[in-house]
Amino acid sequence: MLFPMTLLFNLLLLSHNCTAANNITLSRPLSQDQILTSAGQFFELGFFQPNNFSANHQYLGIWYKGLFPRRIVWVANREKPVTQSSAANLTIGSDGNLKLLDGNQDTLWSTNVSVPSNSSAKAVLLDNGNFQLKDSLTGANFWQSFEHPSDTLLLGGSIGYNFKTRERRELISWKSDNDPSPGNFAVGLEDFPVQTFIWKNDLPYWRSGPWDKSRFIGIWQMDSSSTSFFTVGGDLQQGQVYLYTNPINQSETDNIFITPAGTLQWVFWDLEGGQGWSVVWEAPQGPCDFYGVCGPFGVCNSSKSPICSCLRGYIPKSDEEWSRGNWTGGCVRRSKLLCETNASSIKFTNNGTDRFWKLEHMKLPDLSDYLDIPDDSCEDWCVSNCSCKAYAIVYGIGCLVWTKDIIDLQYFLDDGEALFLRLSHTEFGKIIITF
Repeated sequence: MLFPMTLLFNLLLLSHNCTAANNITLSRPLSQDQILTSAGQFFELGFFQPNNFSANHQYLGIWYKGLFPRRIVWVANREKPVTQSSAANLTIGSDGNLKLLDGNQDTLWSTNVSVPSNSSAKAVLLDNGNFQLKDSLTGANFWQSFEHPSDTLLLGGSIGYNFKTRERRELISWKSDNDPSPGNFAVGLEDFPVQTFIWKNDLPYWRSGPWDKSRFIGIWQMDSSSTSFFTVGGDLQQGQVYLYTNPINQSETDNIFITPAGTLQWVFWDLEGGQGWSVVWEAPQGPCDFYGVCGPFGVCNSSKSPICSCLRGYIPKSDEEWSRGNWTGGCVRRSKLLCETNASSIKFTNNGTDRFWKLEHMKLPDLSDYLDIPDDSCEDWCVSNCSCKAYAIVYGIGCLVWTKDIIDLQYFLDDGEALFLRLSHTEFGKIIITF
């Protein structure tokens, strides 16, 4: 019986060396051969090496426990990997902050927050994947990974924007599938009307359209049931807006992440189908989803060829570029508005004055302004302001007007909103070309 008892002892010793509790304290750091596990065994935190990446590069991250291929959902030291082969550890420093130290005791990453000197700090990995630094006595929270996401939005997490301080909480893609350093794509919010954006190198790449209190109206697949998964809210006094993912009645593995190639995906672990990670929804999906593909005053219709056309009353800015399939230069107005030449004309509504053309089933364009006025006053406001190029009345939002370029306009086969476009009176009575 000596051999089995010795084997059991060695296995217990190995288990002790390679695992840890669900928390880190000042006297109990996390070493490279240890793993922190949430209380319910849903998530793990530890050191990892990306697939096919340099053996000398290691990162501290969080992943789902027991799911393969492993999905890393948060990385601490994205810009400073551990390059020493041993002795790195995650500890709580004398100032109460979490610190990732390499073999030379140099700090690669830190929470870098103010922690009261009389507190007793500990770090805990929760069952929702949130890693918190908190006071072990009072429970006061000093820092949490949910406020500093990487490329993944877990259930209960949020992205947001403070339009007073201009600070963003956003997702940033990996540089590649094997390199967790910050990539070219970011996902975040713009303020009222609230929209979700993907940016590529800080330029708009895709957008969701405005939130109408139940859905993003620029995503035609989304209906009002989306409020069971998403909540958009904020604090206007603080200048904050956020998109929060609701964990109630959802699969524990549901998450949203931005791929290195710039695709925003909603995924879950398909346990019943045995398919591993399955995609519920993703964007962009088609050529019309890319931001501004048809340029200013152009409209995109994926069922047509070519997909881009100018709005009624507009012509290509460059016929040569347009014929080549380069539509990003967009279109320009064919006939000058009467209100631009005779300000008094806006007072009249008979023939011979500027009028509005109704476009239906539209993904409304970007760069709108919200007016806090009754819906039935929206048209009157636009009529009386020559700078108003278009308006829309959206249920759940109200009056939206456009005084800048009409950009990122898309036609939907069904659903969508009505946009009223201001045109010169000379455009009415012409043959209408539909898109």
